[in-house]
Amino acid sequence: WSGCARTRRTASTSPPISPTPPHVSPHLPISLQDSVYISSFLDAAPLQAMLLDERLRRLLCMRSRVKEVSEASSMCEAVRSLAGAERMSSGGEGMVVFDVCSGKGLGATLLSFLLPRGRVVMLDSNGGMDLSHLRARPNLSFRHVDLFSADTPAVLREEAAGASYVVAVGMHLCGALSPRLIDLAVAGGTIDAMALCPCCLKGAHGKAVARSAAERSVEPYAVLVETLQAICEREIEA
Repeated sequence: WSGCARTRRTASTSPPISPTPPHVSPHLPISLQDSVYISSFLDAAPLQAMLLDERLRRLLCMRSRVKEVSEASSMCEAVRSLAGAERMSSGGEGMVVFDVCSGKGLGATLLSFLLPRGRVVMLDSNGGMDLSHLRARPNLSFRHVDLFSADTPAVLREEAAGASYVVAVGMHLCGALSPRLIDLAVAGGTIDAMALCPCCLKGAHGKAVARSAAERSVEPYAVLVETLQAICEREIEA
């Protein structure tokens, strides 16, 4: 994760590993209990609520559910870190969290449990998804949004109206979506904090990342995160 809250750099924390409850074995393989984020999910109260509600349980039936659960749990820890203890103790009262390029929104759903007195807004360009599970979570909503649309800043302002603290989260944003989210977060004046987990960079930025990684003999992803962090800090200082 690369995170920023206006003028300071923040980092997410990881929960301790917990035993795997036996009742979840049909949904997640026990062999993955050594994963911090999987263990966190298996030990959390929202799992019971999701298993008991058919609308929510469908989110755990996708083939990539292990990957999705791990990413969703890490998203929750990033938001918890950015929100701070006082906001978390109030259940996220006054908070709005944008799950950018949310897909069906497993991460957003977990955030709706984490912040029962806050609001979570899913943003995605795919308006044809089955989102019936939203009816099970009163503080969870969806906006059909193209992140590159000129209307996006207005949508963010509308959804954040009246909020005391606004967080944007981007999980596995591809290509130009990561720099675009940084632009919206820093220049828009609506978002107070952001957590970004990029997927890749393409074009000139992507080529520069690949060259730098090869020259330094390091993983390209590490250089990608450094590059986006530098972009974020540069725009904050501008």
